[in-house]
Amino acid sequence: MAHEEANLARIVPGLLDDSARAAYARAFDERRDTTGGLGSMDSALEGAMLFDVVVCGATVARYALKQVDRPGGTEVFVVAAAGGAKGVDLIASIEPYILSQCQQADRLTVNTRRRGLVKKLQRQGWTLDSFVMRKKIK
Repeated sequence: MAHEEANLARIVPGLLDDSARAAYARAFDERRDTTGGLGSMDSALEGAMLFDVVVCGATVARYALKQVDRPGGTEVFVVAAAGGAKGVDLIASIEPYILSQCQQADRLTVNTRRRGLVKKLQRQGWTLDSFVMRKKIK
């Protein structure tokens, strides 16, 4: 079901068409990759639920959610997010929609390399749970 805000913004199910692939590719560029170069956009999006953020008929952002059921509860990962709208904090704007989509889950998780995003999410009540360290072997 689509969510609406002031009849201007809607969250609608997304498709992985050429336009979406181009947008999501930016979320997996070298500066944003959280897999140390071992993952891919296709593997991250496989099995994910895709959503488009539509404002005045135009898609301004996209995000993908993947649910993981664990023995202690359900975790939903934001596996990709891309887009933007001038003068709009999309993270603050769409987080309530994502939370409503995940209301049956126990945790919502984001992996990021962007320090600014970490600070922004912390101001919105998120916690930093871990650091990921990698050592290249091959």
